[in-house]
Amino acid sequence: MQVINKNLISIFSVILVLVFFTGCASNALTKDSTLYFGKDKYSAVPLKLTNPVFKNQHAFTCNVDSYTLHDNNAEYGQLFIEYIYLGFRCHWNGLPTSFFETNLKHQLKIDSLETVEEFDVGTYNFKTYKIDNDTYLSMIYIFGGSTDRFILDYKGKLYTKLLKKFKPEYQNKVAFQKRFEGKYDDSLVRKNIINHYFSEERESLDREWK
Repeated sequence: MQVINKNLISIFSVILVLVFFTGCASNALTKDSTLYFGKDKYSAVPLKLTNPVFKNQHAFTCNVDSYTLHDNNAEYGQLFIEYIYLGFRCHWNGLPTSFFETNLKHQLKIDSLETVEEFDVGTYNFKTYKIDNDTYLSMIYIFGGSTDRFILDYKGKLYTKLLKKFKPEYQNKVAFQKRFEGKYDDSLVRKNIINHYFSEERESLDREWK
C-alpha cells in the first residue's frame, strides 16, 4: 500500500508540473487565465490573457483535447495559439510545423514564407518568417508529452522575451521591421479529417476490433 501511495504521489507531482508549463486545460481557460512558458519555474515567462476568444476544436479520430484562441493582449499585442493534445495512441503523419506552415500560407494566401531565423532549445522551436519579401511574423512551437502548441506572435514581443530567457545574448535583428498584419484563424485539428495530419495507431484499432 505504501508503494502504491508513493507512486500516486509521484504521478500527481508530474501532472502538476505539466499543467504549470503547458498552461491551463481548455475548459478552464478564462479571461484571467495565465499561461507559463520557459525551461523551469524560476525563469518562466507568464502570459496573462487579457482579451481571449476561445474555440474548442474536435477531431473525428484520436482522443483530441484541443483549442484555439486569439488574444489582443495588453502586453504582447495580437497572439494566436493552437493547443493540441493527441493522446498516447495517436501520432503525427509528418512534421507538425510543416503542416502548420502550409496551412498558414494557404489560409492567408501567402506566396512566400521565408525563414529568416530559427532556434531549437529543448522542446521549443523559435522561427521568424519574412512574408512575401515584405513583412515579418514570429512563431513559437512547443512540443512534448503528447502535446503540441503553436503560437503566432504578430509583434514578436513574447517571442523575443521568451527566447532571451533561453539565450540571454539573443538580439532580435528584425524587431523594428514592418510586421505582418493578417489574421490567421484556422485549426489543424478541425482540418484533420480532410488532410490527415495525425491518425490513431493501427495496432490499437486492430485490437479493438478483435
